[in-house]
Amino acid sequence: MRASTVISFVVALVLAGLAVIGVRSWLQNERASIAQSALQTDAKPKNYVVVAKSSLGFGDRITADRVELLEWASDRVPEGAFRTVENLVGTGEEDARYALSSMEPGELILPGKITTPGQRAKLSTAITPGMRAISIRVNDVLGVAGFVLPGDRVDVMLTRDEGNGPFVDILLQGVRVVAIDQTADDRTDQPSVVRTVTFEVTTDEAQKLTLAANIGTLSLALRNIGAGQMEKTDRITVVDLNEIDSSKRDQELARAQAELAAARAAQDQTSAEALARVAKLEAELEKLRTDAATTATAAAGASAAATADAAAPAATGPEFSNVGVIRGGQRAEYRVLTFFGQ
Repeated sequence: MRASTVISFVVALVLAGLAVIGVRSWLQNERASIAQSALQTDAKPKNYVVVAKSSLGFGDRITADRVELLEWASDRVPEGAFRTVENLVGTGEEDARYALSSMEPGELILPGKITTPGQRAKLSTAITPGMRAISIRVNDVLGVAGFVLPGDRVDVMLTRDEGNGPFVDILLQGVRVVAIDQTADDRTDQPSVVRTVTFEVTTDEAQKLTLAANIGTLSLALRNIGAGQMEKTDRITVVDLNEIDSSKRDQELARAQAELAAARAAQDQTSAEALARVAKLEAELEKLRTDAATTATAAAGASAAATADAAAPAATGPEFSNVGVIRGGQRAEYRVLTFFGQ
């Protein structure tokens, strides 16, 4: 075996040994670092918060058997979180707390979800400060067939008629439902036909709802629970129910205009014919009037002549008188001319 080969082999073994030693040293350092970090973590004080141990609904009393402590991994604990069960449940009836909203097992209990010590769970305690609760009457159709439940958000629509035909406006959007009939528990998940729905609104919105309920019909439209964006809406009228596409509308308009033009042309032609007939009738009437006047004049002249003839003295012929002459004892009659009329 050549000397160079032996030397290369020895060098390779040395390098391999050094690499193994280096890797082992690095691994030992990493293990030590991890162990040190674990010791430091264990040395830090742990944070605990109170969470729900079982499901809680509106009005449920917060008792020690329904809550538990949960280790909180982060250094930042939510503001208002309870650190001990004793601070939450109190010691007696005078400082008992009640749930204002539904909570699931493991859910963090915060002051906004429960009453103050000694306060009962009422609808007034579930209303956000500065807001108002107002109810409207609904039926199975206006109330979305009973699918509106506490905690949902709805749009309120107003239908009315001011003389120009009925129309509908979106009165309010994203209104939170706090109760249906006399139920304020937002864990209610069974649809039921209700008669009243109670909303959480501002003072101005409460006034609008009160006025709208007296001048028209209110309807509800259920929104997606995560749809918080308000939409810009337009008033919907009867015309919008029969809306057609623009091309068809243009065709209908052109057809209507053509029919109108034809009707006007026919009307003009009919008017011309009617005027001609009226003129002809007026001419005939004028002729009849002229003939009647001529006839009347002639008749009047004949009548006057007849009257004059009747008034004039009749022409007379010669007049005779009888004259008696007695001769020889006998009488003889003679006619003698006495007058000759003109």
